[in-house]
Amino acid sequence: MTVPAPTQALLAPAFAALTLGDFRGAATALELAVSADPGLAIAHEMLGGLSLGVLDDYPRALQHLEISYRLYREIGDMAAAARAAIELAQVEATSGNAAGARGWLGRAKRLIDDIGPCVEEGYYRIAMMGCEVPDVTELEASAGRALEIARTFRDTNLEVRALADSGLALISLGRTADGLGRLDEALTAVISGEVRDFVTCGFTCCAVVSACALLGDIDRLTRLIESLRRVATERFNDYESPILTSHCHQTYGRMLSEVGRWPEAEVELRRAVEVSQNAGHRASAMAALAELRIHQNRTAEADVLLRGWEDRLEAAPARAKLHDARDELDLAVSVLRWALREQETNLIASAPLWAQLVDVECRRDVAAADEAASRLESIAGSLASPGIRALARLSRGRVQTAGGQDAVATLLAALRELGEDERPQLRAQIHIALAEAEQRRDVAAATTQARAALAIFERLGARRDADRAAALLRSLGVRVRTGADSAGRRGLEMLSRREREVVPLVAEGLSNAEIAKQLFITPKTVEHHITSILGRLGLRTRTEVAAWAHRTAGET
Repeated sequence: MTVPAPTQALLAPAFAALTLGDFRGAATALELAVSADPGLAIAHEMLGGLSLGVLDDYPRALQHLEISYRLYREIGDMAAAARAAIELAQVEATSGNAAGARGWLGRAKRLIDDIGPCVEEGYYRIAMMGCEVPDVTELEASAGRALEIARTFRDTNLEVRALADSGLALISLGRTADGLGRLDEALTAVISGEVRDFVTCGFTCCAVVSACALLGDIDRLTRLIESLRRVATERFNDYESPILTSHCHQTYGRMLSEVGRWPEAEVELRRAVEVSQNAGHRASAMAALAELRIHQNRTAEADVLLRGWEDRLEAAPARAKLHDARDELDLAVSVLRWALREQETNLIASAPLWAQLVDVECRRDVAAADEAASRLESIAGSLASPGIRALARLSRGRVQTAGGQDAVATLLAALRELGEDERPQLRAQIHIALAEAEQRRDVAAATTQARAALAIFERLGARRDADRAAALLRSLGVRVRTGADSAGRRGLEMLSRREREVVPLVAEGLSNAEIAKQLFITPKTVEHHITSILGRLGLRTRTEVAAWAHRTAGET
């Protein structure tokens, strides 16, 4: 950014603070500069950028960027005004105001069309973070044009951002090798210090983190997070926001959840919820936490986490899982098909949704499950991802079992595809699918596979799936005692005195009114107690409370 000579003295303290990574100090210096000269457009623009990209103070970002936009228009610097309009669109988008974002982008485009060829067109093309552009074909085209403009005008920041966004788009479209090449190039520029602009660093790292998540590459992502934290410490005085955004935390949390590192996942996801100012990022983090709760059979808590996010695509997989857990199969299918329509061009992101749809449709409509499995197989064939290939084979095996066919060879191939990949949840799902495929012809083989699944689920703390594996073993004549069974007494200790009085009455089959009469409380109070009991114990229905009560009584 070129700074006119007369303004150097006013801006010198801010630039000095930025060099040291002291962003709050820089903001204070800029506030002093605009107080001394309210017409200093560049100071307003810098203060708005800091408020957006680092300080998460969106009202202040809007205030100062709007002033800078007006001042640039007044002095006739239309390129700078276009730049301010693009930043204002980013503020509005981050705040969840889609209409405001479109309005500012419209103003920016009109200015750029009047100016003619300029570097600002490149920033307009990639105004939104790549991970938030739903149409990856559009993202590839926009990032490709931005890359051409960056090289024409020799703008390194724009070039790095365009490389990152185009790399993410290529990976989403299945062109993994080309995409990774571009992402690695962009990331090298950030980590080496070639790029020091914090907005460029943040946008670039979001694209790389998103790509690692799409590929299921937890090792690459862990190394990346470690490198970014080192850069944050060395370059930004341990202040993480310029690089490790809420999006980074929630994406890393999702990946940790997938590989079974649930305590670490919960830390990252809660951090994402705490720092998020973006509706999409917050919805995604809340949905990931909800999926954890569903695995833990704490569906009442999952329901609470997902309330208010019914319109968000990010929450769709978790909402479908919750409907599935409640045997609301039609609703689960409806949510999944909506999400798939919205992500039709994003092959990698849609793959787990197709697998989830197959699982549900196998219990609802085998022909529809077969069609979904075929679509997933087509996607897997175009991607260099062992995890997705294993998922496709698991889905095909489920369809074969549901249709009365022999699925053992297909499911064993799924295990081979997975190899040494660290995906315990997926591995356990393949084992239990094998057990279900074997149970009618080879009890010993089915028992072996079900025990393998149960062991993994218990290590993960996946109570819902562990119960399913245990039930399958019992159906095979195997006596089994799960970790959830032995936790009965601990669960009892979680309940209040009044809740412990309510549980045995629920187990007797009494209604709320009958329980209220015995305990001298109101039926509404009984309802509140039962809701609390369901949440504390991770149960779904009064029937499950009754079963838990009988099981717990048997342990005493």
